[in-house]
Amino acid sequence: MQPSDHSYIISQGRLGSLGTILDKYDVAVSTACGALNNMVVDTVAQGQACIEFLRKQNIGRTSFMVLEKLPTDKLNERVVTPEGVPQLFNLIKPKDPHFASAFYKGIGNTLVTDNLDQANRIAFGGSRCWRVVTLAGQLIDSSGTMSGSGNHVSRGGMSLKLQVEAVIPQVLKTYEQESEQATCSLEVAQQELHDIEAEAKRLTQAGPEIDLDIEKLTMGVNNGKKRLTDAERRVLDLKYMYSVYSMQDRY
Repeated sequence: MQPSDHSYIISQGRLGSLGTILDKYDVAVSTACGALNNMVVDTVAQGQACIEFLRKQNIGRTSFMVLEKLPTDKLNERVVTPEGVPQLFNLIKPKDPHFASAFYKGIGNTLVTDNLDQANRIAFGGSRCWRVVTLAGQLIDSSGTMSGSGNHVSRGGMSLKLQVEAVIPQVLKTYEQESEQATCSLEVAQQELHDIEAEAKRLTQAGPEIDLDIEKLTMGVNNGKKRLTDAERRVLDLKYMYSVYSMQDRY
């Protein structure tokens, strides 16, 4: 992980994507190495920065493997295995040699056998208890616990080819900037929504008062119409009386 600034953080990647293995051993490694989905970083500081980034972005949780904290003394250790079966670790080709310690941390001295009979023979037949996994995904732990061979088979944890990086660093940085802009826009929209809701609440509460004002205005209009009608009637009466007086004066 090599950040270019305080806000730009990227890890080395998912452990299972940092190495390759023959397709023949896909199920075995997917079963025996539960850490394949862990993210790998170089330093503790980078791991902490990644965790803080995940927390701030609220995009879930994950586990990290810190390379500077992983031992490397057993990476080149020669181990004589029963019946010459291979160590799963030795079947993995890391993308970069310094990722080897992470794979060893996840797999250890797990052995791979062709079938369960051979696995049982190796796991329980000698003075040492081996951790053994079969090509079909049956796992015998060093404690003697057996798992796997059910309806669900783990696969796809690693492949023969390195996965192409889905997002290059420059593009990821652009995504982060767009995410920040979208966050700001969301905050503005939320504030506008809050203001609209407050105004709607105010109008709802003011509804009865508005209805009363409308009722008063309606009564005022009706009273005005009545007074206008009365005034028009009086005008007509006065005009009539005036015309009568005028005729009397002539005679």
